[in-house]
Amino acid sequence: MVKVVVNGEEKLFNAQDFENFSALLKTIVTEGKVLKSLKINGKEIPVAYVEELKSAKLDEELLIEIETQDAVSFLKETLQDVLGYIRHVKELLPQVANSIITGNEAGWKAIKDLSEGLAAVENLRSSTNQITKLNESELALTTERNEVSNILREMLEALDKRDVFEISDVVENKIPIVLDYYIEYFTKVLEAIAKVN
Repeated sequence: MVKVVVNGEEKLFNAQDFENFSALLKTIVTEGKVLKSLKINGKEIPVAYVEELKSAKLDEELLIEIETQDAVSFLKETLQDVLGYIRHVKELLPQVANSIITGNEAGWKAIKDLSEGLAAVENLRSSTNQITKLNESELALTTERNEVSNILREMLEALDKRDVFEISDVVENKIPIVLDYYIEYFTKVLEAIAKVN
């Protein structure tokens, strides 16, 4: 038997009843819920790696501990964390711009980190849109998405040219507009969620 502890409640399952780990997860993590944490035989498994486990066959002697959370409260927590991250990044932009101009290697690393962070934030915006079904016109945002796209395109062109002055200018003076867009978007989504709940 596979012992599964879901939010502290113990359940037993036959491994043969499930084609793979994914089939078991579908039984446990029901619609409207998200997987918050996972342990298999006492070992923490980052939620990001769950996709890789989905095709795994189940053994009879497994202990699986799962925490789930309703999607809306999970989204609220995530958005609050991301807003803190975005605000922190925004404070660091003048230092990044200065590091680029002075040729400091840390500036280039920060640009790489900024690019990855912006990609992750955009993925979260897209996922948030799918979950909440709120479109940007309903949120009445002050910055248009095409302005954000134009700034990001300008940043890519400056990076392609390796023009340190243009890169520095975009980082210090235009990336804050991009970050403000995401701050406003996520803040208004949180306000809309609060009104509904």
